[in-house]
Amino acid sequence: MPLNKSILVVDDEFDIVNIIKHILQKQGFTTYAFTDPLLALEHLKTNSKSYGLVLVDVRMPAMNGFELVKRIKSMHPTIKILLMSAFEFNDLELSKALSSIKIDGYVQKPVSTKELINIIEKNLQN
Repeated sequence: MPLNKSILVVDDEFDIVNIIKHILQKQGFTTYAFTDPLLALEHLKTNSKSYGLVLVDVRMPAMNGFELVKRIKSMHPTIKILLMSAFEFNDLELSKALSSIKIDGYVQKPVSTKELINIIEKNLQN
């Protein structure tokens, strides 16, 4: 089965979204990036089957990453999700916020280009 190399990136920081988008596109990924989780969700509603993976920041003002992940998984339960944060991931916080929702991986910001690509490729192959 060929890899779906389309990735949706959602982070409220414009610079971070653009840097990640640029990095991923240079590596051959088709990348769409949003700073507004509500717009990302609307886009995903009509394009969810187009994506192999969604990279979501945890802390965003309009809608936090946990809520966004819940909504994404309700539309497309099998899509791969990576959570991204500059803060340490707390297992208790994650299990409370996401209960039975499966997260495929975590990206700790700042992340090197090589590490980000490795995490994404590993998840797309599984």
